[in-house]
Amino acid sequence: MLRGYWSRKLVLLALVAVSAWSHADTLSEVRERGEFRLGHRESSSPFSYINDKGEAVGYSVDICLKVFDLVKSELKRSDLRLRLVALKPADRIAAVKDGRVDVECGSTTNTVTRQKDVAFSYTTFMAGARLLAKKSSNLKDLTDLRGKTIVVTEKTTTETVIKQLNTERNLGMKIVLAKDHAEGFAKMESGEAAAVANDDALLFGLVGKSKDPTAYDFVGKYVSVEPYGIMYRKDDPAFEKLMDNAIAGLFSNGQIRTIYAKWFESGAFKLPMNQYMKENLKLPNKYGVQ
Repeated sequence: MLRGYWSRKLVLLALVAVSAWSHADTLSEVRERGEFRLGHRESSSPFSYINDKGEAVGYSVDICLKVFDLVKSELKRSDLRLRLVALKPADRIAAVKDGRVDVECGSTTNTVTRQKDVAFSYTTFMAGARLLAKKSSNLKDLTDLRGKTIVVTEKTTTETVIKQLNTERNLGMKIVLAKDHAEGFAKMESGEAAAVANDDALLFGLVGKSKDPTAYDFVGKYVSVEPYGIMYRKDDPAFEKLMDNAIAGLFSNGQIRTIYAKWFESGAFKLPMNQYMKENLKLPNKYGVQ
């Protein structure tokens, strides 16, 4: 009886040890290396991109800089270094999983599938995927793209949605994949594709930086709703708590509205905060789409 008791006890302790070992510990790793790794994008304007000065900037980057401030405070390390790591859409999830970056600050949609590999912060932006084309093309609706070429960024939720719509509605569109958002817009702009599919805010950013912003318009209605979040490693309770406090804090103290206004309501590029986003600020959530 005694031998059996201790045998079961040792097995239980081993399982607990394995479980604890399997948890990520981002804060301890950051403290040890003396560096916080912020993953950013190169052409996801106005969320995360490289500006004319070669700097990583954007709405999501500003949010992650607030997270960095809280990490420094939590670790009591005012000397903590910030390392900026450029990521492509195709490698962003792997970069988070393998610890190359501590957070991914881009325009990544929180999906149920992605939640199997990474964790997401509270939703930081509510976007919607749409189609964009030149006004001269006279495309008014998705059905007008039957048999035409459309470009979409690879490894994105929009790619999945467009392929599904193409099959379900038997549109016969030729779908071309771009390595990033800038390339996708360029293919449409050059005439290589009749339209580009992407989230509305990303398309607004690309149009705003184009030579003639008045030359483009949206085609049809939204094809999906996209809740964006900041990605970080799964199974990391301490860092999850810090992320929750950081984002919820921005919501409650109103700083998120200042950041939003900076990137979406100034200059020629304006995108008023939609009702979904306003509701999200009142009731922060991590809901992922399918």
